[in-house]
Amino acid sequence: MSTAGVSSIAQVEIQKGESENLRSPICYIMGHVDAGKTKLLDCIRGTNFQEGEAGGITQEIGATYFPVENLQDKTRELKVGGRLKVQGLLLIDIPGHESFMNLRSRGYGLCDIAILVVDIMDGIKPQTVESLNLLKMRRTRFIVALNKVNKLYEWKSCHNASIVKAMKQQSKGVQT
Repeated sequence: MSTAGVSSIAQVEIQKGESENLRSPICYIMGHVDAGKTKLLDCIRGTNFQEGEAGGITQEIGATYFPVENLQDKTRELKVGGRLKVQGLLLIDIPGHESFMNLRSRGYGLCDIAILVVDIMDGIKPQTVESLNLLKMRRTRFIVALNKVNKLYEWKSCHNASIVKAMKQQSKGVQT
């Protein structure tokens, strides 16, 4: 069977809502060291792994599987509607320290989507650029997550609000 045939079969299954045989997508959480990757995952999972790491810096790859029910629950307040067509999501936390470069470059070929975490106070750093280059090279879809916006001077917290809604509630100085 050609790869075009496989692609069309998968598409038909998704259209019929028969996603039982589809594998869960793999999502890498990546970015520069201390951008807040593990802390972001801790917030989502309701855990505290980051504080147990030496110097608060992740020393090894971590993986968390979210079944579709958990994804629906975690996104209930944020999503506008629709139905998830996956069994779940496997999140892989990749260390951002430069000594893990070889590990990152080999592993990026396995991910379906990535979340590139950027510390808004530090901006673009060397491992951020490295991650962007690897994502572009492998043509991996990704989302940029600006982290630590709560550290911006005069930031008003907006629990579970989208960034668009939260920005509308900020002063002009914060928006700039």
